[in-house]
Amino acid sequence: MMDENPVPSLTPGLIDPASMAGDAATTQARAVLDRLNSALATGDTKTLESCFYAEQAYWKDLLALTWHLRTFRGPSTIAASLLETAKLREVGAFEVDGEAVFLPATPVLQFIDCPLVFRTKSPAGLCRGKMLLLPVVEDANENKIAWKIWIFSTRLESLDVHPEDEKLLQSPRRPLDGPDSPDFETDVLIIGAGNAAVALSARLKALGVDSVMAERNPLPGDNWALRYDCMKFHIPTAFCDLPYMCASTDTLLLALTSSANPDTIGYGEELQTPHLLSRQDLADQVRRYVETFNLNAIYSAQIQRTEYDESTKRWSITFNTPSGQRRAISKHLVLATGIGSQKPNMPKIADAHLYRGISIHSSAYKNATVLKQQGVKTVTVIGSANTAFDVLADCHAAGLSATMNVRSPTYIVPLEYVCHPLSLGAYDSGVEAADKLFLSLPSFVDGQLARGLFAMFASNEPERYTALRNAGFPAMDSADPSCALMHNLLERAGGHYVDVGTTDLIVEKKVGVKANVEPTGYTETGLRFSDGSVLETDAVIWCTGFADGDVRTTAAEILGGEPNTDGVVNGEKKHILAPAEIAARLDGTWGVDAEGEIRGMWKRHGDAENIWVMGGYTQQHRWHSRTLALQIKAELEGLLPEAYRGTATKESNGYL
Repeated sequence: MMDENPVPSLTPGLIDPASMAGDAATTQARAVLDRLNSALATGDTKTLESCFYAEQAYWKDLLALTWHLRTFRGPSTIAASLLETAKLREVGAFEVDGEAVFLPATPVLQFIDCPLVFRTKSPAGLCRGKMLLLPVVEDANENKIAWKIWIFSTRLESLDVHPEDEKLLQSPRRPLDGPDSPDFETDVLIIGAGNAAVALSARLKALGVDSVMAERNPLPGDNWALRYDCMKFHIPTAFCDLPYMCASTDTLLLALTSSANPDTIGYGEELQTPHLLSRQDLADQVRRYVETFNLNAIYSAQIQRTEYDESTKRWSITFNTPSGQRRAISKHLVLATGIGSQKPNMPKIADAHLYRGISIHSSAYKNATVLKQQGVKTVTVIGSANTAFDVLADCHAAGLSATMNVRSPTYIVPLEYVCHPLSLGAYDSGVEAADKLFLSLPSFVDGQLARGLFAMFASNEPERYTALRNAGFPAMDSADPSCALMHNLLERAGGHYVDVGTTDLIVEKKVGVKANVEPTGYTETGLRFSDGSVLETDAVIWCTGFADGDVRTTAAEILGGEPNTDGVVNGEKKHILAPAEIAARLDGTWGVDAEGEIRGMWKRHGDAENIWVMGGYTQQHRWHSRTLALQIKAELEGLLPEAYRGTATKESNGYL
């Protein structure tokens, strides 16, 4: 999709930066908005269309007008859909929110970046966004330049009925312990209590919405604490902040007057970049978060049965706990158990019964010391992404003879590229500003800009991975135009390695490499590969990812039903949906749709009501916890509009 929609390339020197000094950028932006507002007010489709850059234009909306997550492409489609949704939402005038700035990003890409603010009446809310303007030569003879909208991005910030109130985060949690009250009611039952769940629970609490998390593990943060010991994040610490933990919010000031110790809130100075967060750092943060904001949770909860009553629009979730069986009745249900992290992808190869060694998926790996205690001396790591390199380094450090099986060429990204101030290192200068910078853009534009940045970095060190390739590792780097980190994250859910230095073990021949072959079967003492070769090994660690990127494959089991069960009507109770039926109604999740939006996440599902999927990576937990919380709040208040799923045309001004 990125290659089909390349970023515009402008004539070098089209704009003299000196001409954009002072308030010139803001003046140009206001002129564009005046024209756009006038066209919206009069219903002038032709004029509205002319406001957008003819060769390539995008409108990305997050709830503000569509009450969905949409990205429209092309001036004609944008103009027609914008006119229709503006009427539905009773949009006021779009205004400059502060000042616009001129950004000469490259010699062939120069634009005005303008923050926006506006209001809607139906429902009443405050909205913000941004527009990026590109210069167009209108009259070459007179050297007349017009500015056109390349990207128009809008998002709902808050609902007038109940803006986010951070003071509510200090209110006490509900008493949920004890066998005397096994049944309870709540607005929202969240299955899970990891980063995604706690972020959403806090957002809901700030909106005055009651929620309870049901977590299968004994303690908050166990989703991290129970991972393999050497696990680390390969991203800046600030990228991982949870909502309301940023120093720029009022919450830290609130904590000064509460019983919480401000020194224990958020990631401490010693944990900031260049420190890489460990599993324990992450676990501790989740625990602090739950305690600081008094979030409601029940732990060691094993879901037994989930039903949805279509007549009453209520969920019934039955689960076992150490104190007995409990039942929650809720208006909304959120699945926050993780995407691509629950169902290990364990390839099946021949003759597994012959092998006398240890063969485990990385999800069962604890540390290399455990392997040594079992008599292991040689290890083969299957895979070549982040987890595989972590395990490889851990085994080498423990004195084991380790070999990595690289089944196909792997994209290697140096850590310093990822943490550069022009990349995710921007989060170290301010989380809220960085979120708006990265998440306001269409995914395939953001992906291209990142790919171009990394390609520039790679061009300055073309021999960076020559020695690695010479050592037998089939490395792809950012100079390769087919490599894009955004593609790996959104389409493959991984498959790359952010290099924190472990590739040096391969270059220095401290570990082995077996490349461009697949394991096809076991022997009694090792593995047989697709080229006919055999490798003797005491243990095999399969770092081959997970098979549950699409929640439909695991939802029935999560909800207490049998996996892979056909959706059959639940006995004579025609209005009661059982786990398999619920799962069958969900939309697919992860990957991107034709508009570049992530499928099925943080938004309504076409055939399932009042059930949501919350997940992704930590940046998305923080940003989209608000997205989801606002939709739930609107539904509870009777204000949730129908999701705008169609695309208007200027001919029909209706739906296709």
